[in-house]
Amino acid sequence: MKKDYVSAFLLLAVFAVITFGLNFLLYFIPDTGFSSTDFIYPLPVTYIFFFICSLIIVEILAFISGKNKEQLGYAFLLLTGGKMALCYAFARPIINKAAENSTEKINFFVIFILFLIIEAYYTARLLNKK
Repeated sequence: MKKDYVSAFLLLAVFAVITFGLNFLLYFIPDTGFSSTDFIYPLPVTYIFFFICSLIIVEILAFISGKNKEQLGYAFLLLTGGKMALCYAFARPIINKAAENSTEKINFFVIFILFLIIEAYYTARLLNKK
């Protein structure tokens, strides 16, 4: 089980670094029209927030998988719901922001979905493990 947790942590860390790098470089390409200067939350803060949330979820799922595998799906749904509520509280200033620049909104929700995919992939691996 410890090996699964380490591999999940490495997968999550590599994924976060690669997507952050690509996302960060997107704002330095000239003539794209994207700008991160007027973001409410800087890009690293958003990635750190999602990385920490996902890391906590993966750790709890690994613990539950070792104790009671039948409850893993329910735990995933509960933890994802909690993460969504926390993300809503975190993103409320972004959502209420004027609609003239929706780049930050799109960026926030794309990052949310990417990290959710990693969590769902890890949960599926735990559920399919014999």
